Amino acid sequence: MGLVRFLLAVTVVINHTGPLYGLVFTDAYMAIKVFFIISGFYMALILSEKYTGPGRCRLFYTNRFLRLFPVYWVVLCVSLAVSLAFKYGLHTALLLGPWQTWLGRLSPGTVAALVAANVGILGQDLLFFSHLDPATGTLSLAADALYRAVPAWFFLLIPQAWTISLELVFYMLAPWLVRRSTGFLVAAITASLALRAGVYLADFPFDPWKQRFFPVECGFFLCGILSYRLYARLKTVAVSRRVLWAVSGLYLAAICVYQFLPGAKGKEFYLYAATMASIPFLFLLTKKMPLDRAIGELSYPIYISHWTVIMVAEYCLGKKHLPVVALAATILFCLALNRLVADPIERLRQRRVRRAG
Repeated sequence: MGLVRFLLAVTVVINHTGPLYGLVFTDAYMAIKVFFIISGFYMALILSEKYTGPGRCRLFYTNRFLRLFPVYWVVLCVSLAVSLAFKYGLHTALLLGPWQTWLGRLSPGTVAALVAANVGILGQDLLFFSHLDPATGTLSLAADALYRAVPAWFFLLIPQAWTISLELVFYMLAPWLVRRSTGFLVAAITASLALRAGVYLADFPFDPWKQRFFPVECGFFLCGILSYRLYARLKTVAVSRRVLWAVSGLYLAAICVYQFLPGAKGKEFYLYAATMASIPFLFLLTKKMPLDRAIGELSYPIYISHWTVIMVAEYCLGKKHLPVVALAATILFCLALNRLVADPIERLRQRRVRRAG
């Protein structure tokens, strides 16, 4: 599982820099959906097998907070510091460009809302449905907000964190959702897919309605919960290592050659179905592999930090070899980030679970 998460994070980096010598694995749109399915699987797993005693919800929520926010805040501070250094040392605002241009015309309420979104993550997805009204300095909702002169997401220092905002909404609902019947989950997935179809038929802009609107995205999280239920059945039977390796290898191959597969919508839904079916086998195979876990632990820091690294690398070195330079620099930064920040916090999180148990 760790290798899959790592490859998906790398896919997002490559999609934000350009193909890595012609290789993109899958695209960022697909990678994020697969991330959501995996997230649903893990939340169902830990809520069913780890957070089970008194105070389970409070411990789950606080441990999720510790998992996401400290690393995010460190990257946010680094992004702000680097942007200020570029602004005063190199006369380019880097990630602070929109703030530099519009700050004097923003209303106090708008400034507060944008700062809160940057610091608190929750609500960042809504900024992709909003734009700045230059006449009043306030934010306005619009179906085509991303095509207006100043979309609100311009003011995000870590714009890719909109997916974490959706994750937070799912986490709020997860303790309730994992207790629902399979029939309920299937009905909810069907409703989410129907709403997605309605968005397509209504001819709303692809972005943000078809990839950032929580009601049409939540079905992927729910698919992950169903995938966990398949795992719960599989772990009670003897599945040979040969079968586990075969299924895992075929799934990894599907990710790596996705761009070369024929079709469009067909291969998209094939990837989602293959993810649901393969995750239980992948987890059974890798859950006791420390190296796989260590590789997987890089996925979140890579995802959160790569935009800042790309901006710095592109300014300093240009676009030549940008994918490989940005990817290498991001991985090195994240190794240090995990060592100094994420690993100590992870030990704290596990101690809290043991004490509760």
